[in-house]
Parts: sequence; structure tokens; C-alpha cells
Amino acid sequence: MKNTFTSLMFMAITLVAPWVLAQENQAPPEGWQFFLGVGALYGPTYLGDDDSQGFVIPNLRVTYDDKFFASVSEGVGYHLINRDGLKIGPILKYDFGRDEEGGNLFAVGDDTEDLIGLDDVDGTVELGGYIEYDLQPLTTKLEIRRGLSGHEGLIVDAKLHLTGRAFLYSQPVLYSVGPELTFTDGNYNDAYFGISAAEAERSALMAYDGDDSTVSYGLSANLVMPHTANVSTIFFANYKRLGDTITDSSLVTERGSQNQTNVGLVINYRF
Repeated sequence: MKNTFTSLMFMAITLVAPWVLAQENQAPPEGWQFFLGVGALYGPTYLGDDDSQGFVIPNLRVTYDDKFFASVSEGVGYHLINRDGLKIGPILKYDFGRDEEGGNLFAVGDDTEDLIGLDDVDGTVELGGYIEYDLQPLTTKLEIRRGLSGHEGLIVDAKLHLTGRAFLYSQPVLYSVGPELTFTDGNYNDAYFGISAAEAERSALMAYDGDDSTVSYGLSANLVMPHTANVSTIFFANYKRLGDTITDSSLVTERGSQNQTNVGLVINYRF
């Protein structure tokens, strides 16, 4: 069964961000480093859902020096330019797609029935690039990707985060908080929110033709609590409000919600 746990949910969770590595090590990482973690998430089953359930989150991250990275949440990328706080390079990500049966490999609860009658969205390889600038304590990032299959859409992610270090009961914690915005084109919106005449007949939803729009805007926060040199706990939360064009889709107006919230934690081990 194909997974409905889309990449957008993973993108909302920066499990081990580069600024965290820098502050933990007090220097850019050298050589190969591996991170393995597992955690729990509570959030919508699919983007636009008004019901939430629990998910088990796997996390695997691999880096080499301060150039190459690969992880579930960040995708695969390489810093072609990396100096004076500026990072530019290519990025490859995977959108897991969605099927009408509502099954979810990582879900703890029951499958959703909201998607019955809608076409499946095949898994999608997304290729693009990013530019990131670190102006401590502010970090800004712009990422642009195009789906090579499946939704075949354009996705633009932008964020501005305040990062730093604080103490909680004498325990050092690292934090990141700030606004995020996602823009997508008509191909993406049609795949996930468009309702064709045939789908409308099968699903009893009103027909809808998606257009270019701001998919979501909101606020995200991460809190990292190191326990030892290799073990840390990451707490995260984010709130997203879907753009008006998307919420005009009958999938959202009749079965979903404009407001999307995720909360969870991950225990990470570096070796």
C-alpha cells in the first residue's frame, strides 16, 4: 500500500539542522557523521485534514564534512558554495504521494476515508536548488524544487528563523523559531487538491480546478536538548494556515481544515 505521509510533513520537521550541529560541535563537522533516531508525531493524516493522529517517525541523517548531507527530512544536498555563512547547492527530495485508501505506513491510528474516490498521487522525485544565509542569530533559506513525476509541480519553500542557545533548569538547550511559507503551482495543486468531474462523481465532492497559490504560511519551532555528546532529544511544533486558493477545494471545505498543526519529539543518536 502506498504511503499518504507526504514530504510536506517531513519538511515541517527539521530533526537535526546544520546550525544545531555547529553549536553542538563548536566547529563545522569533519568526515562522515551518522545520526539515527526515532520519535513520535501528532498531526493531520494528509495536508488539509481536520483530523489528527499519531505517527512513528524514523530519522536517519548522514553528513560528510560541511558539504554533503542526506536525511529523511532534508533530502539529499551538496553545498557547492559554503563560505561566510552563505550556502548554495542542489537538492533532491522525495514526496511519498497519496492514495485513496488513506493507508499510512507510519500511522498509529485508523486509515482516513476522506480520500476515497480521488485519484492516487504517485510518489515524486523533486529536484531543485537552495540558498541559505546565516546571519546569526537569524538564518534564512529559500528552496525551489520541481517534481519529475507524480505531481510534476513546482514547490517554493522560504523560511526565516531565529536561532540560539538557552538554559532550562541548568540544562543547555538549542532553539530555532520563525515564520515559514510554501508556494506551489497549478500542477501540484491539481494533484493534491483538484477534483475532476470523474472524482467528484466517485467521491461526492464538488469539482474543483486548482491554481497557483500560497499553499501554507505559518510558524515552526525546534528545541534541541543534548544529553550527552552523542544523544539528544528534539522537540518540535509547527502551525500552518492553508492559503485561500487551496481552501476553496471541496476536499478542504467539506472534509478538512484550513489550520494544520504538528507536534512531536525525536530521540537522536550520533555515532
